[in-house]
Amino acid sequence: GDMLELGATGEAEHARLAEAVEANDVDRVACCGPLMRALWEKLPAQRRAHYAPTSEALTDAVLEDVRAGDVLMVKGSLGSRMGPVVESLLTRYGADTSARDMA
Repeated sequence: GDMLELGATGEAEHARLAEAVEANDVDRVACCGPLMRALWEKLPAQRRAHYAPTSEALTDAVLEDVRAGDVLMVKGSLGSRMGPVVESLLTRYGADTSARDMA
């Protein structure tokens, strides 16, 4: 989700995340929000999982995409509302309370 605290450099900083995705061999990335669109456009097609303008529009696609053994990282400002995505994942796939507390 969008990281809203980056100010005027926000779009460029989001796009620069593509370097870290590649360097760390991240399989697939789901992007949410207008700033994350810049990352989405920089990613090679094989790394693009989903894009949506809002977390509500992204949640179902992410839930359907998760498979046993997947490792997920959800990141975004509170204002980008990624918390409900995490809660939906925890509800569907379960987790211990320490993971729930981090959401």
